[in-house]
Amino acid sequence: MNLFKTMLLGKDPRRTLLRAVILAAFCFLLFKFLLIPIRIQGMSMAPAYRDGSINFVNTLSLRIRSPERGDIVAITIGSGRNYMYLKRIVGLPNEKVSFRDGRLFIDGEEIPEPYMKYECDWTMEEVLVGGDEFYVVGDNRSTPIETHEQGRVLKGRLRGVPLW
Repeated sequence: MNLFKTMLLGKDPRRTLLRAVILAAFCFLLFKFLLIPIRIQGMSMAPAYRDGSINFVNTLSLRIRSPERGDIVAITIGSGRNYMYLKRIVGLPNEKVSFRDGRLFIDGEEIPEPYMKYECDWTMEEVLVGGDEFYVVGDNRSTPIETHEQGRVLKGRLRGVPLW
């Protein structure tokens, strides 16, 4: 019994308890503010992200650098952080975004999208993205545009980028 206690608590139980408290506090802060765990639900980002998979959102990344076209971002919904969309940025502030026969156009110029794996036939009139907004859309555009959650998002709603 004494050997088991020594293996579990070490030679100095107070020191072991202190280490455990510090580790718990570190993990709490890490997963509360820097790496938010998320479960992917839905097929809007397929094939890049599978339905039901687990990932972490790195909230520090968008504090260090500005979001760029092609970045995948987590977007908060409403006032909480419990629900987020995972979408790809296709339009930057002050750009005009449109789709013609499934192809993306920015300010009238076609933009290649090498990450697109499924056929798309979307057509959408030009939309002006505001100065503090980004235009986001999922990668799986094989369904009609009316069934997709996509559009302009305020920069303040961008929570971070997935780790992988």
